[in-house]
Amino acid sequence: MAIMNCIAVIIISISIPISCLMISLPGATATAAAAPTNLLPHVVLDDPPLEPAGGLDHKLPIYPSIQKICSATSNPKVCVRSLGGPHVEQGQTRVDAIWALVQQANAGINATKRAIAVAKRFEYTEDPHYDESWFQSCLQSYDSAMESWENALASLELGFGFNVAIYLTDVSAMTKSCEDAFSKPILSIEPTAVVSDSPLSKHDRLIHKMASNALDFQKMIFPRSH
Repeated sequence: MAIMNCIAVIIISISIPISCLMISLPGATATAAAAPTNLLPHVVLDDPPLEPAGGLDHKLPIYPSIQKICSATSNPKVCVRSLGGPHVEQGQTRVDAIWALVQQANAGINATKRAIAVAKRFEYTEDPHYDESWFQSCLQSYDSAMESWENALASLELGFGFNVAIYLTDVSAMTKSCEDAFSKPILSIEPTAVVSDSPLSKHDRLIHKMASNALDFQKMIFPRSH
């Protein structure tokens, strides 16, 4: 009986690791074996909130940590409004340049969505002071800006600082492209008449400021990319 028990123990001890190995092999892949080593910490790429997170009328408390990091940006007031929130006060978020860039970009995405909504209201306007093609041009620019915001976040997650800078610069270029559309003459009224300030100007200015702030954070994170 002692010999039988010994054999049973040996068989059990050998069969367990073999069965585990056979279970783990089908789910394993060559690409999953090694995780990327260039990912940056503290980057949370959740979908941006539906409510405006950075609009000029969005009232949020000001926290010292946010005020400090925003003081190093081109547009501190816009920065503070974009980054504020109760999660910071509760200590659930580490305020650093990476987190700040993600928050500012998400606020920029929301601002761009609001600009798209306004442009769509005017897309088929019958107002003789505006031309439909101007708003259609802006919608194309905003679509490109949305793509650039998202690409900037994806590049940040991968640690590609130079690409982050390129995409954020593209966002600013797209807002200028929208404003340039309104410098075209209104042929239906007078060949030389132009619109000095479009219904989208304040949105373009806000998006531009947000992109500038995000670029400031990019410089803090990737100082060697410039």
